[in-house]
Amino acid sequence: MNRIRIEGLLAGFAKLVDTKNQHTYVETEVVRYVYQPMEELYLLLITNKSSNIIEDLETLRLLAKLVPEFCPSLDEEGVKEHCFELILAFDEVLAMGHRETINLQQVKTALEMESHEEKLHNMIRQSKINEAKEEAKKKAAAIDSQKKGKMGGISGMSSSGIASAFADDDRRPMYDAQVMSTNEPVRKSGPPKGKGMQLGSKTKQSNDVLKALEAEDELMGLASKATAPAAQSGGRQSSAPAALQSVTLKIEEKLLVRLTRDGNLENLEVRGELKMCVNDPEAAYTRVQVAHKASSAFQFKTHPNINRGLWTEESVLSHRDQAKSFPVGNELGVLKWRLPSGTESMLPISVSCWPSAVGNNVTVNLEYESTSHLEVSNLRIIVPCPSQATISDVAEGDARYLSKNGTVEWRVELVDDSNRSGSLEFSVNDCDPESLFPIQVTFVCKGNLADMSISGVSDARSGKALNFSGDPLLEVEEYLIQ
Repeated sequence: MNRIRIEGLLAGFAKLVDTKNQHTYVETEVVRYVYQPMEELYLLLITNKSSNIIEDLETLRLLAKLVPEFCPSLDEEGVKEHCFELILAFDEVLAMGHRETINLQQVKTALEMESHEEKLHNMIRQSKINEAKEEAKKKAAAIDSQKKGKMGGISGMSSSGIASAFADDDRRPMYDAQVMSTNEPVRKSGPPKGKGMQLGSKTKQSNDVLKALEAEDELMGLASKATAPAAQSGGRQSSAPAALQSVTLKIEEKLLVRLTRDGNLENLEVRGELKMCVNDPEAAYTRVQVAHKASSAFQFKTHPNINRGLWTEESVLSHRDQAKSFPVGNELGVLKWRLPSGTESMLPISVSCWPSAVGNNVTVNLEYESTSHLEVSNLRIIVPCPSQATISDVAEGDARYLSKNGTVEWRVELVDDSNRSGSLEFSVNDCDPESLFPIQVTFVCKGNLADMSISGVSDARSGKALNFSGDPLLEVEEYLIQ
């Protein structure tokens, strides 16, 4: 929608609105104006006539709550002063012309741009620093007490004088040992042999706890998986930490899928976001070249501070004001995309379920199939089971019945060219086939359905290439078979 069209719609609203009328919406032949008076101004939402008026009113109420939060004075000057805050807040509520599932507090949290992972990392780092300080204090106290003990032994011998010669024979070995220790030459101390601050010192104890949890919750391989990262981190202690890239880019996609029980697609929706974090102040004037082969069905939307024309023409993400830089150290979402309705051919993994009942007993056949070029990992298919299930055949991966959760969980760690399809068969006694649904599916893919990647990152002023990191990732937000 171009600027002239928007100005025409706004001019039309000024003629249609009636201050004496108590209605909160007015319609024309083409659009519907949903509005709310706010002191001297109107908060206006323009929709098409086929939209749900109830949902539009709820959206308007949320926007009306946001305005006073970011714009204390509801007049023209106040709106001008806080226009960017309002745009960013509205952008969190509305995306691609649709209302996001979000509330007032979530909008505030998103605009604060606080990272839970960053807070957790800082807490862990501070905890390690505090532990190191405490350990250093204990070491220093132990060394001081050891020195005082040695000095006390030497001074005791010198003050005793000749009387020490007449001491009991039982004491002589002790004095001899002290004299020998003081006469020994000073040696360079080697590596400390005490416990000290050992990052992996509690591994054995932790493994015992994990094994207990594994036995109680019927988890698989929990202790062994927890041990591997600890061993790897212990082996990397001597090496220097990996260098941080000038720019960190995250290409994240979320997949929402609903399938019928025989594997037919009911709905497929894709939501993606490209996030950027500038780590080096020298790279604050960043220009990101994006390569994508997304179909026209994908809808893209850039951040208000991104040059939209440059993105549309050249698939380049750059600040709209070349004199301004991106914030350093803050992760910023610069691009969003959405596919409202995808096709079955886009599914990385298709799952079908075939239950067959004989009396009160049900035999269930599950099958997955992958025809995508994407590499699928950590595939989990979870089937609710009201009673004990017996696993009879597993073609790929492993499966087991978890009595605590009342589910059958089928796990395949990696789906590649060697196992593009797999099947599972199990039986359940005294079970209604309807109780086996909905089935949940989760997995992770390297890549994305928009076929998006980063071609390069450069300085917008000098054109100098900048080092960066950025791997595309596709995750399942919701995948149900019902």
